[in-house]
Amino acid sequence: YQAVAEDGSYRSMQSMEKTIVIKEDIVQLDRATEQHLLTEDVIIDKAEAFINIFLQDIDQDYKVKGISTKEALIDRYQDIVSKQAVQPYIDYYFEEHDGGLYIVPTELPPWFISGNPYEVTQLDNGNVVIEQENEIDLYGRYRILIEFSQEDNWQIVRIEHLPAEDEQLDLI
Repeated sequence: YQAVAEDGSYRSMQSMEKTIVIKEDIVQLDRATEQHLLTEDVIIDKAEAFINIFLQDIDQDYKVKGISTKEALIDRYQDIVSKQAVQPYIDYYFEEHDGGLYIVPTELPPWFISGNPYEVTQLDNGNVVIEQENEIDLYGRYRILIEFSQEDNWQIVRIEHLPAEDEQLDLI
């Protein structure tokens, strides 16, 4: 309060406060700009989170613990993947019966492999498509396209499994 008594000190403090506010605005703007970029870390985090959908905690009968419906499972991962993109996977890998949700024991789908090269395409609507070609013993050579869209955060909105050139891929 002593600064209020002297005009010069008061103005000086007021000036400092404005500078701080301006700097905070710049930092917030920088953070907002960073959030709009689909970084490799975000791609890997979202891809790993998607695969975790199929790695639920289960009992000896393959009943998922803590989630009793497909809809509840979809809701749990809505920040990662849209309902439209994940629904075919949920329908294929999970069953609802006897008042519970059960995982169908099978292999994970062919998926994005971090560390392998991939192509990034920016679409006119602001979405970003990641395309990667991989080869694994179980599926052979395949391509995967993962489309990301951003509202509050990046979300997977479309997934396509395509055969690599001159290959066939039978999936979901």
